[in-house]
Amino acid sequence: SNRWCLNQKQIDKCYAACMDHYNTVMRTVNSRDLHRELQDGFDVFRERGFGRYDMELPVFEDAKEFGFLTDMKKAPWMPVVKAILGRDAILIHKGCFLSMPGSAPQVYHQDGVHLTTQAQRPCHAINVFIPLVDLSTRNGPTEFCLGSHILGLEDYDRDFVETPTPKAGNPVIFDYRLGHRGLGNSSQGVRPIVYVTYARAADGKEFRDSVNFSRKRYHKIGELKSKTMTREERRNNRKRSLQDREEEDLKRILEESSKAQRVEDDEEAATGRNKEVGAAFQNESLVIGDAEVDVAPDVSDEKAKLHGAAISLVIENTVATGNSGSN
Repeated sequence: SNRWCLNQKQIDKCYAACMDHYNTVMRTVNSRDLHRELQDGFDVFRERGFGRYDMELPVFEDAKEFGFLTDMKKAPWMPVVKAILGRDAILIHKGCFLSMPGSAPQVYHQDGVHLTTQAQRPCHAINVFIPLVDLSTRNGPTEFCLGSHILGLEDYDRDFVETPTPKAGNPVIFDYRLGHRGLGNSSQGVRPIVYVTYARAADGKEFRDSVNFSRKRYHKIGELKSKTMTREERRNNRKRSLQDREEEDLKRILEESSKAQRVEDDEEAATGRNKEVGAAFQNESLVIGDAEVDVAPDVSDEKAKLHGAAISLVIENTVATGNSGSN
């Protein structure tokens, strides 16, 4: 069933992100000669044996792009996680294990110990491994020792070894205390596995692994070196830059032209309004309120003043009459 699995688009997105992070870190290591520091490990990149890397990807913090991994409601395996840990389960870590061609097998280990040695306790944390390629016996699947999560049975026992080889996107979910190891990769391809770790959070107190996930004991790699562009990429960038500038110049010219046209239109509109006002005074009569006043078109300046006074008088009389009527 694909109910609990990532789809192909999500697998491809994770694969691209993991390989891009690996290449970016290694490019940074080579450019700054950080090979000695790499042996100790960086805050976002650590060796876990020859040819094996544990990587923290900053892009996984992008809830919009990678919510299918980190969202407590969207991740397809969450019903299983909550069935084991309870509804108060929380995400405490996420990353990618990358096994390169020729990598050596890991040492058998448990990611976390028992919280108490007095008695067997219920599961307090789990890992979810999601391979981004189909696993086979050659490309380094994870070997588990069944029952090693039980107090007193932690040691490796070949009779209880199980090595699942799921298809890409199919999650493998196991108790944080279960013993396991990644096998060597004798294939010609890389073997990336995304992992997400969840813990029980009872009464607001959640389990935190300060050993595996602490950044304090690792070197800070700082700003990562971006990919060096090829000559063609630089030429295309310059071309796009010139096109962007041309578009900006054209946009600015159009905006200035539009602004000038608006000013011209406003001036024409103002001139038109003035002409309309002048024409109104050339009419035979001007109606103000309920009064009608004759205005002759051919009056002299002196007569115009008299007409103006008459208009004012008529207005005053009209307003006065109107006020009397309203009372």
